[in-house]
Amino acid sequence: MDISRMTEEQKMIVGFTKDFAKKFNREYWLSKARVREFPVEMWKELGKSGYIGMMVPTEYGGAGYGLNELRILLQSLAEQGLVTLAFITHPMGQILLVRHGTEEQKRKYLPNMCSGESYFSFAITEADAGTNSYKIKTFAEREGDHYVLNGQKVFISGAKESDHMVVIARTKPYEEVKDIDKRKGFSIFIVDTKAKGLSMDEIETDLLMIPEKQYIVYFDNVKVPVEDRVGEEDRGFFYLFDLLNVERIVTACTCIGVGKYVLNKAVNYAKERIIFDDPIGAYQAVQHPLARSYVNLELAELVTERAATAFDNKENPQIVGKYTNIAKLVASEFAYKACDVAIQVHGGYGFVTEYDIITCLAWLRTARVAPVNNEMILNFIGQHILGLPKSY
Repeated sequence: MDISRMTEEQKMIVGFTKDFAKKFNREYWLSKARVREFPVEMWKELGKSGYIGMMVPTEYGGAGYGLNELRILLQSLAEQGLVTLAFITHPMGQILLVRHGTEEQKRKYLPNMCSGESYFSFAITEADAGTNSYKIKTFAEREGDHYVLNGQKVFISGAKESDHMVVIARTKPYEEVKDIDKRKGFSIFIVDTKAKGLSMDEIETDLLMIPEKQYIVYFDNVKVPVEDRVGEEDRGFFYLFDLLNVERIVTACTCIGVGKYVLNKAVNYAKERIIFDDPIGAYQAVQHPLARSYVNLELAELVTERAATAFDNKENPQIVGKYTNIAKLVASEFAYKACDVAIQVHGGYGFVTEYDIITCLAWLRTARVAPVNNEMILNFIGQHILGLPKSY
């Protein structure tokens, strides 16, 4: 990261992460990832230090920073091998409440979210709808002072470990609004994960080296108080853009950090590994892929910074969407390529667990699919930026 362009506060964030990584190092992280155990100690220490509520105003227990500061924190942690999907889902819940929650909701939830005492997961994906979120079927029907929630969600990261879940549900059937405005009819709820009628099944993803587990979540007549609906009924889709922009930017900066983590390992190995009397880094077949990966990750970092700045400055939504999507696309692609290069540089050792490169591959590959697949980003760019006909 280019420290020379940072504010004093941003430099302080980078300094914190380096000290933090001495206490909670990569080996600690791997010990949690191997047994799929949420890194509670690390999470609470971040909360105690004031870094979980980065984007939350100080009156609700946060630090009052912007997305650019959160970007710096997460990338810097990832450069030291410290990654958790909670860094992606939790800020989404925070920004939802900060921008669209009532005063009562902010005071009820945000202080504990900032301190690390409460962890929020995020539930939108459904098995049948997939990328087509318009066709989600989870439905919330109002009955007096509460809603009754029915349906299911899939690939919900850390659902069981979370205290609350941000749930996107329909409050009007798709068939009723599809010919009028299919963006209408969505509502957003905060759901207690211990609520009666809510159950989960773990999804086995053994090759994915992360601390969090993935779950299918079932809602069977789950009662949700009206006061836990965020924003207006039927207009939840319009609040989603803030959340999804945050999700894509934090995904991007995390990918960049992990990409730099494995690239640094490859560079050091290329300097030390002697073949034919020379370090392998002296050979262009090794040197050029490493140099190209470095350039690509630097470019991805620049566009991710631009995206975070656009979000913080509340620029035109089309500009925010443009840079946010580009950032997620190039960061996930370039970081995955950097990991592939790092494996190639190490040869057979690239597949040895103790070298800690193959352990990053599945996570980086996942980022090309989630939270949105890169093909849909290209569709967005083609249609909304280049003005080409809709392709899906």
